[in-house]
Amino acid sequence: MPLLPAIQTNVKTLDTNVFVRLVIGDHPQQTPSAERAFLEAIASGGVYLPDVVLAEVAWVMGGYDLDRQTRYVLLERHLPTRSVVVDDIDAVIDALENFRQGGDLADQLILARGARAVALPVLSFDQRFSRSEGVQLLEAESPK
Repeated sequence: MPLLPAIQTNVKTLDTNVFVRLVIGDHPQQTPSAERAFLEAIASGGVYLPDVVLAEVAWVMGGYDLDRQTRYVLLERHLPTRSVVVDDIDAVIDALENFRQGGDLADQLILARGARAVALPVLSFDQRFSRSEGVQLLEAESPK
């Protein structure tokens, strides 16, 4: 089963640094270029946003003193369009909702994708993440 639905050939992938400019608008020279590139890509075939870009942007936004709800809204508003393609929209929506409620987006993407692949539990050393249903905490071995 392919990860991506059948998409047009003119779809462009956005790198994290472009998507950050688009979402945050913090760079006076790069932001207009990012906005123009996004709109041109939409008009010519669409935009592909890999999971890793979403996770990196969520992490980067943490340094902008934005509350979690604002970060959620900034990410979510770019997704529900025909012209923006992600690997598994249902997994991304689930991960974003768990992110909104306090989880780390990268962890939540791993969990959602693992659940969709029927590959649970996720094994992790992360105690906070292990409190999520479907995640099993691994214990480090004692030194011998």
